[in-house]
Amino acid sequence: MTTVRTSDPRAGRAGERPRDGGVLSLVGAGDVDHLDPALAYHTVTRPIMRACTRQLVTYRATGDHDRAGDLVADLATAADGPFDDEGRQYRFTLKAGVKWNAGQHGREITAADVVRGIKRLAHPMAPSPGLPYYLSTIEGLVEFRDALLAIERRAGAPESRAAAIAEFLETAEVSGLRVQDERTVVFSTVQPSSDFLNILALPFATPAPVEYLAHVPGSAEIEQRLISNGPYRIVEYRPGTGIRLERNPAWAPETDEARAAHVDAIEVHEGLTEDEAYQQVMSGAADLLWDSQPPTERLPELFVTEDPRLEIYLAGLLSPYLVINFLSPNEGGATSDLRVRTALQYAVDKQAVSAIWGGPRLNTIAHQVLPPLSAARRELRPYPTENDTGDPERARRLLAEAGYPDGLRLRLVFRNQDIHPDTAEAVRLALARAGVRVELVPAPIEEFFAGYLGSAAAARAGAWDIALTGWEPDWNGNNARVYLQALFDSASVSDNDDWGTNFGHYSSPRTNELLKAALSCPDPDEANRLFAQAEEEVLRDSAVVPILFAHQYWLHSSRVRDWLPYPVLNGDLTNLWLART
Repeated sequence: MTTVRTSDPRAGRAGERPRDGGVLSLVGAGDVDHLDPALAYHTVTRPIMRACTRQLVTYRATGDHDRAGDLVADLATAADGPFDDEGRQYRFTLKAGVKWNAGQHGREITAADVVRGIKRLAHPMAPSPGLPYYLSTIEGLVEFRDALLAIERRAGAPESRAAAIAEFLETAEVSGLRVQDERTVVFSTVQPSSDFLNILALPFATPAPVEYLAHVPGSAEIEQRLISNGPYRIVEYRPGTGIRLERNPAWAPETDEARAAHVDAIEVHEGLTEDEAYQQVMSGAADLLWDSQPPTERLPELFVTEDPRLEIYLAGLLSPYLVINFLSPNEGGATSDLRVRTALQYAVDKQAVSAIWGGPRLNTIAHQVLPPLSAARRELRPYPTENDTGDPERARRLLAEAGYPDGLRLRLVFRNQDIHPDTAEAVRLALARAGVRVELVPAPIEEFFAGYLGSAAAARAGAWDIALTGWEPDWNGNNARVYLQALFDSASVSDNDDWGTNFGHYSSPRTNELLKAALSCPDPDEANRLFAQAEEEVLRDSAVVPILFAHQYWLHSSRVRDWLPYPVLNGDLTNLWLART
């Protein structure tokens, strides 16, 4: 039986040593979201960021999920802090010899580049998807962002506004970002934050060279002029077609303890179907799947032979789970009633969904929000059913207590591709046993978030009552913020009714209070205790129905060695190597 790997297998075979050289080829269908590190966020983009960018601190590549959240120094000489009694000051000194691939012999990275990289995240013409992490932690960044917004709202041509924004980005100061000298930068946080170093390890926090001021983040111009500080540089980017990376001559391996950079070049080939990509990797014509996993129908043959090219690891993916819309007016506002929401907890047949998602080889039944990879996790099982197949009779009783003895009708929205329609059908059948008649609402991914989950107006109009979606962590280990603040915090809901990723529009003063306390706690253990209490509150309120923790699985060719999934879920391209075949 195929098992989930939980420790580093070091894929190199007995007697083999890592080999430098060769061109690593990846094959798939689609493209990156962005190559500009201020905006790059999609899962497939992360390996490119790992190869081309470096941050003050980062993570070592590993296959051991217990070490997946261990931070190490990257551009900085040390990965520690804070250094003050209040727990709000962090000082970083840049290593000597870390450079941009700019100029004839490279150019030293400076503290000003570090500050510029953070300030660019607030660019009003292209704000970073990671900006909320930095706004909520770095002192003065909210005020800086608001000043940039005021500039952007001024009348005038876009070019003149962009120029004014660039000048302000470079000259205006942020109280929490201070250049002490050319190689030393000091951060001041709004409050103690036990996960601030994790936030600085995100690719969003990559320093920015001065050349980037000439372009709006993510623009076509900048994505053809990216400057690397990692072991590889992008030498060709043809949107929708392919990407080629080659060695960065300015990279000094002695300054980088996280990346080995064994291969000479990395090529991404796009535009293939899922099956075409699979066949190329299986035949050895390509080395690694890019943006897809092995087709579901191909998995049995890989399982039977225990094919070592199939890698399966814990991933912290809460996927799928059922979001409940607290604002829906449908059926007399049924989903605002705790008894109805609790009935849904008992109605779902999680085993049926698990089978669709590959069974126990590829997923674990979820009873809570925080996965095994989260340091704050405490084992919870608040709504148990026999064999996790649901308890429709108990669900019916709860619905009757809520005033729905004859059941009710709910609208279920879901993505209309891959295995999501089958998942929705399994949920529909399970809820029908409990008297909940489900209207299926399929939606393409671009409408799923923009038109449904991301729209408070759609929620208030009853466009949907429940939704199937998933959540992927931005980092592992000390990461409870990534799940609980992102999905359930309502304290920061803006005046324009922007609920962010709190898709269900869940609002609980007690949960907000616990999250605020956890986020301002300098001691990680105490913070995690508070996060665990917040999770209990969320589950007590039945804000969501957890269904599965999906594992990450990926396929590579037989010549790939040391494929390691952490910190990049589809493999760290900077530490694998290619054997001779």
